[in-house]
Amino acid sequence: MTAHQIAAINRTSLCKIVVIGAGFAGLAAVRALRDSNADITLVDRNNHHLFQPFLFQVATAILEPAEIATPIRSLLQEMHNVRVEMREAKRIDLSRRLVVMNEGDDLAYDILVVATGVQTSYFGHEAEWAPHALGLKSLGDAVTARNRLLKAFERAELEPDPWKQARDMTVVVVGGGPTGVAITGTISEFTRRTLASDFRNIDLSEARIVLVQSGPRLLPAFSERHSAYAARALEGQGVEVRLGVPVIHVDAAGVIVGDERIAAATVLWCTGVEGVPLAGTIGTHVNPDGKVAVLDDFSVPGHPECFVVGDAAHVMGPDGRAMPGLASVAQDQGKYVGRLIAARIANTTHPKPYASFTPSKLATISRNVGVAEFCGRSITGFPAWLSWGLLHLRTLSGGGHARLSILANWARLLTTYRRSGRLIVEPSELTNGRGGRAPAVGETPDDTATATPEVAVSCK
Repeated sequence: MTAHQIAAINRTSLCKIVVIGAGFAGLAAVRALRDSNADITLVDRNNHHLFQPFLFQVATAILEPAEIATPIRSLLQEMHNVRVEMREAKRIDLSRRLVVMNEGDDLAYDILVVATGVQTSYFGHEAEWAPHALGLKSLGDAVTARNRLLKAFERAELEPDPWKQARDMTVVVVGGGPTGVAITGTISEFTRRTLASDFRNIDLSEARIVLVQSGPRLLPAFSERHSAYAARALEGQGVEVRLGVPVIHVDAAGVIVGDERIAAATVLWCTGVEGVPLAGTIGTHVNPDGKVAVLDDFSVPGHPECFVVGDAAHVMGPDGRAMPGLASVAQDQGKYVGRLIAARIANTTHPKPYASFTPSKLATISRNVGVAEFCGRSITGFPAWLSWGLLHLRTLSGGGHARLSILANWARLLTTYRRSGRLIVEPSELTNGRGGRAPAVGETPDDTATATPEVAVSCK
């Protein structure tokens, strides 16, 4: 009998744990089970773990995709009780303790951890708006956004019609949260500082950058003082900040904001998330936003063997509001559930009840400007930007090489405004994060119907 056959027989007597999603929460849960007597299967439709907080820097040519994504297998190669499967789960059957897969054998489990994250929500307008307003949830989204931005400026360089030229030089960002603020400030800086000398027939200092926020202020999770600071900082960079006005329509020609049409070649959607369809198959405990209402130990009511963690879970914080979708929150929840499962398998004392915490609030606005609220402190400017960068670098899973590479890119940006990734690359796997390639300006969604992506890139 071979060693593989013996290992297979031994695994049949172990507790079978299936973890769906290799994001922050899923990886934290798996790592917490390192020394457990369990047979763990980690399922993800991608082969990489993605550091989502840096996606906007890929979209604006500061970083390259490989700097913020790490192969899952390399992160877990020392955990011999873990198998990684690059597959997509279709449905969860709680009654039969079975994960139904899109292809291949279904996965039976003793314990299930659902860490599927969230996807971009267009508030019921997915079919009409998603092809034209790019979300920012995957590597494919980020590279597509970069391509669309750069191609628009290339078209403007050759366009004799002043109206079309102005449209190609207009960018609209929808959503005034941390991602929307960060990418707006970075795009403004990118166009006016980095690209300004690259073109001869257009003046990119005249590029129009518009940030639309339906609420009364930017960064609503922060203090009003920091919201006002962010608005002033963006306006100082030439950004048009529109507050208190909703987007009521998006198409290939631009957006309608309130009663105004803004012609724009590039529209980025940085507002609204919802649970992924897989989480919705859990049943009656799914909220209208697609997130799963869980008990204090993150288990699904009536099913102590099924846990939901990270962005996919609806969890209330100490302030009475839903916990934000932050890496630190997801990691903390995943680690807790992993320890809880390990204790259950070992029949030892369970961890103390989970205690929600108030996470630090940090946001970047441009290359050396940010806001931060943590440990009772409130800071702005370069110190806040530096705190944001160091905190996120510490969370990055890519190891020392990735951190050094990112630091080198940041140092170059701070001193020269230069960026390395100003390339237009359009491999067939680039998608809009909801299953299809986003069409370019002037191209209808039907034109992309026959373009079959080789790999559907998304994130958890």
